[in-house]
Amino acid sequence: MTQAGERIRAFVYDRHATMSTFILDIRLDRCRAYAESRDWEIAGIWLDVGDDALGGHRPQFDALCVAMDRAHGPIVCLVDDWDRLTRDASQSSAMRHRIGQTGGHTVTAEGDSDAPAEKARGRLCTPH
Repeated sequence: MTQAGERIRAFVYDRHATMSTFILDIRLDRCRAYAESRDWEIAGIWLDVGDDALGGHRPQFDALCVAMDRAHGPIVCLVDDWDRLTRDASQSSAMRHRIGQTGGHTVTAEGDSDAPAEKARGRLCTPH
């Protein structure tokens, strides 16, 4: 919950290039469990698969950003780990910047966040 009592909406993103979905399912389950443990509402799951998971053109990531742009209230992009965006550092930075432009930030199911320091301080000071 945020200071205003609004529930955080988690926009889950992943990319998956292989045919087997066993590992993908595990990652998505971790994201769901992380969101549930924080009482976040899952706004949806966006998956770039096959060739779209490997290149610079990510149609589902673009769709996620459009959905985040249209959302009201507190929002996060939830990924299992940073590699789920991309393994390329400059592309990851650009993707996280795009998420920031929606008014949200990125959080991993491992508990890492790229939230600006002033937002993080505000959450630390908020009584539960």
